[in-house]
Amino acid sequence: MVTIEQKLTLFSKLLHQDIKEETDRKFYELEKEYEKISAESRLCTDKEANELIEQAKRKAESKKIELISKGKLCSKKETMLTKEKVVERFMAALEERIKTFILTPDYKSYLTKVISGLGSLKGYANPLVIYVTEHDLETNQEFIKEALMKIGISSNKLSFKQVGEEILGGLIIEDPALNMRIDESILAMLEENKDSIVEKITLAIGEVGGKDE
Repeated sequence: MVTIEQKLTLFSKLLHQDIKEETDRKFYELEKEYEKISAESRLCTDKEANELIEQAKRKAESKKIELISKGKLCSKKETMLTKEKVVERFMAALEERIKTFILTPDYKSYLTKVISGLGSLKGYANPLVIYVTEHDLETNQEFIKEALMKIGISSNKLSFKQVGEEILGGLIIEDPALNMRIDESILAMLEENKDSIVEKITLAIGEVGGKDE
């Protein structure tokens, strides 16, 4: 016959076993839940980390493109400024050469060629004012008058006046009565051909310095 003490001992063992099994089950469930949460957390963290890395890459690439763009812009500006300076120096040097040229015999040949192209003024009825530089007024006035007479303009229709040295050379013809003006000055010739001159200088600079990127 089982005594009360034995029954209590058995009950205590069974209770203890149940509690242990329940506790083990709970621990197992908690462990699985922790593993699941931990895995999800790692996945979320990895995703956020990847997004941050991608954002950093995009920002770095954008900054790189911005810096390259700014660099190219600065380079182009610097190239343009350099070309402008070269053009200015070339034009200044050209003007100095022209000032030397008007002192040579070839200058008279140039004047003859320019005036021979004014044949449409042959027999012109109104008085004409011929504007020239101080140098031409003092040195070449008679030569210019004779060249104009050769194309058919009466000498008594001609009067000469001095104009600023900025025209460099050549002549300007005016009919005050009709407000007619023919500019055959060297300055006018340079201005008329400036775009072509600049284009040739720019092309020469490009050939020497290489093409701009």
